[in-house]
Amino acid sequence: MTRSDSPEFAFVSPLTPDWTIARLLDWIAASDDRCHDERLLGILDAVDRALHPSSTLAATRVVVYVRALAARVSADPSVGERVLGEVIVVREVSASAEALVPA
Repeated sequence: MTRSDSPEFAFVSPLTPDWTIARLLDWIAASDDRCHDERLLGILDAVDRALHPSSTLAATRVVVYVRALAARVSADPSVGERVLGEVIVVREVSASAEALVPA
C-alpha cells in the first residue's frame, strides 16, 4: 500500500469528526469484524500520519494500524483524548455517499 498525502477518505458510519481517538479504538475493539474492515484503512492511515509524520507504517490491514495507535495511546494517554477532526483534515463527501458527511 502506498501512502497518499491527500486524506480523501470518508468517515465510515457511525464515525464522526468529534470522536476521540480513544473512542475510535474502543469502537473498533467492540467488534472483531471492525478489526478487519478495510473501509477504516483511510482514516487510520490519516491518524497515523498526523500523529507521527515520519512514520513508515503503510499497512494493508486494519489491525496493524490499531495496534500501532493503541501503543501510542498507551505511551501517552493524552493522545487518546484528541479529537479526530482536530487531528486530521477531512474532505467533505457528497450526501449520497455511503459515509457520513463531516460537519
